[in-house]
Amino acid sequence: MAKSEGYLGNKNLKKSDEKIEWSEDLIKEYIRCSNDPIYFAKKYIKIVHVDKGLVPFEMYDYQKNIVEKINNNRRVAVLTARQSGKCVCINTPIKLRNKKTGEVVETTIGEFYEEQKEKKRDKDDADKA
Repeated sequence: MAKSEGYLGNKNLKKSDEKIEWSEDLIKEYIRCSNDPIYFAKKYIKIVHVDKGLVPFEMYDYQKNIVEKINNNRRVAVLTARQSGKCVCINTPIKLRNKKTGEVVETTIGEFYEEQKEKKRDKDDADKA
């Protein structure tokens, strides 16, 4: 693909010096996106999923909360680890894969936590016996 076909050769991206004809609808959409970054993300951001390819970006509630805080406040510091499974409630869905069998099960973080507590309790009881 030639670089002249779009930004860095990507025909889906306009070149840096490309002119835009602003219609009334385009101006309204631009204003809406500038005022509502969550709307913009839902409508225009796509991510590459390992299995599904290019998919719309769907924010979790905690991500929406962070975006809203940043958008509505002058100074915001977000201290969070990368890829740490930021579950904010017990009914957050998770998938678990058995390393030996490859079986994948779906549960919630709350159910998983309770199962782990029970396993630890059983192990502690067995160690005492």
